[in-house]
Amino acid sequence: MLSGLTGCAQVISGDTQDIVVQTEPRVGAKCLLQNGRGTWSVLSTPATVTLLRSTTDLSIHCQTDDGWAGGSAARSHMSALAYVDLTPVGLGTAVDSASGAAYDYPDRITVTLMAPPVVDDRPHFGTEGGRGIGQPIDTAADMARGADDNVATRFQTLRVLLDEGLITRDEYNTRRGANLGALLRYSLTPPARDLTRPAPPPSTLVLRLRYLAGAYAEHSISASEQAAERSAILDGLLPTPILRRADPPPPIIDEMQMAAEIGRIERLKVANVITDAEATKEKAKVKQLLDASVAAADAAARAAAGLAATPAAAGPVTGAGIALSTHSSEAQARRAWAGLQKAHPTELGTLKLSLKKIPRPHRPTHYQIIAGPLPDNDAAVALCKSLRRGDLPCDTATYSE
Repeated sequence: MLSGLTGCAQVISGDTQDIVVQTEPRVGAKCLLQNGRGTWSVLSTPATVTLLRSTTDLSIHCQTDDGWAGGSAARSHMSALAYVDLTPVGLGTAVDSASGAAYDYPDRITVTLMAPPVVDDRPHFGTEGGRGIGQPIDTAADMARGADDNVATRFQTLRVLLDEGLITRDEYNTRRGANLGALLRYSLTPPARDLTRPAPPPSTLVLRLRYLAGAYAEHSISASEQAAERSAILDGLLPTPILRRADPPPPIIDEMQMAAEIGRIERLKVANVITDAEATKEKAKVKQLLDASVAAADAAARAAAGLAATPAAAGPVTGAGIALSTHSSEAQARRAWAGLQKAHPTELGTLKLSLKKIPRPHRPTHYQIIAGPLPDNDAAVALCKSLRRGDLPCDTATYSE
């Protein structure tokens, strides 16, 4: 009779659960499983692990010895075989919410592993990546781009944590603002050190912060324990306050370096870690630094040649000029101009330098020395005749600052 069954029945499913953990496309991975009631490990997949049930989700992280890694999460849901309470009034369920014994995970969990990044540091030659035959692979540039990718990933992860509701808007603004110099490195102060090192993927931090929130809700950890680990995770991502700052970036000394930096800014904008306004401000700063560097180099060259500093002009000046030698870089052209002024002080000492860029298909740009301004074209013709008598190539040209 039903009356003989009055009261709480035995737990049908028990306080523990066996779960099969497998990985693909590689097997033999080590895994770590965590929920609000504990941590369990798997030495080699596939394997069966016995764990305690919990109301919190189960996080799984796996990695092979050769670097294949991946993570997953299993939702905790009410078991169909929970406590059954048979009373004279009717049938019902009594959920053991404190221990989580009435909750289930999937019986089988498959974690997809991703291959480790390929790093080719061999000094070899080839046509890979569009490089020409006989041109060495630019490992320095590849390393710099990898470092920029690591920095961008940290800021992207911070945004994911905000979107997932795991950090507040104030926390997001504070941590981003304190380290924004890692992205806008010429217009802002240096960020915390080591932000170019790889950081855990966003999914790993999301799972861990969710676990901490669930564990605190279940009273399995204290508020101080949750806060301490949470702060350690966020400080590992983007620290605040900053105790040690990174070194300042290299100075901008030529147009090729400026072009590379502008390319970097564009990539960061595409990665959605800086705004259009921030990108515009950074580009303007880079251009300003190049102009200052060029002016300083020109002043140093004039000083070395024993010439007075070039006075600041009220505005752009154009007029007749003379075209002199051509050089493979801007720096070489400026050094050559300083030497010409020293060798021909009477003819060139009072003239100013304007560099004309000469683009060449599939080859580096050349720079031609244009000196001026002169009163008129006749003066330019006369000056060229004088210089040619000293075996110096010279043609008339238009001078423009």
